[in-house]
Amino acid sequence: MENVFKKALLVLTLSTGFMMEATEDLDVRVVDNQNLKVELNKGEKGDILLLKDIFGKVLFKDSIGRRVSYKKLFNLELVPNGIYYLNLDKEGSLLVTSIKKTENGLEIDKSSRFVFKPCFEIENRQVKFFLSNPKKMNAKMKVYDSNGVLVGNLSSRELVLKKTLDFSNVPSGIYSVEITIDDQKFFKELKIV
Repeated sequence: MENVFKKALLVLTLSTGFMMEATEDLDVRVVDNQNLKVELNKGEKGDILLLKDIFGKVLFKDSIGRRVSYKKLFNLELVPNGIYYLNLDKEGSLLVTSIKKTENGLEIDKSSRFVFKPCFEIENRQVKFFLSNPKKMNAKMKVYDSNGVLVGNLSSRELVLKKTLDFSNVPSGIYSVEITIDDQKFFKELKIV
């Protein structure tokens, strides 16, 4: 039990450090009521900046890659009033900033959300699943077979989710995993041979 507690404490400490570093690197500000200025101090290989509407439709996507700095100005004058999300999609995490557009201009929600992405490893028809959940958000996992039939699900608010899914008694094929953390969705295809 003490070993599990130490691992959870280590994950929480590392998670907090990653969150602080990511939020310090990204600066999002409103300029002239209708413009959104985005600056990133440094980009890593695979980093992607996305601007989405409330329905998940991508309005802008840019692969940042390894850069010392990145700057972008978004003019939101022609988009309808509503909620928009600026996502900094990194290799193992997602930083989400909410933007609200009203008749009066743009408002940035000061509490950006940091979500860790789930990790998978397949070995001998066993799928090891890991998710760091430092804010103890509601995490749900659904597993579907190749016909779209739900074959398993899981829901948890644990600090660290670490599960092994046993596929030894099911047919070979492609299985789809959908993971929802708060209102963010992640998808992964698993090839079981």
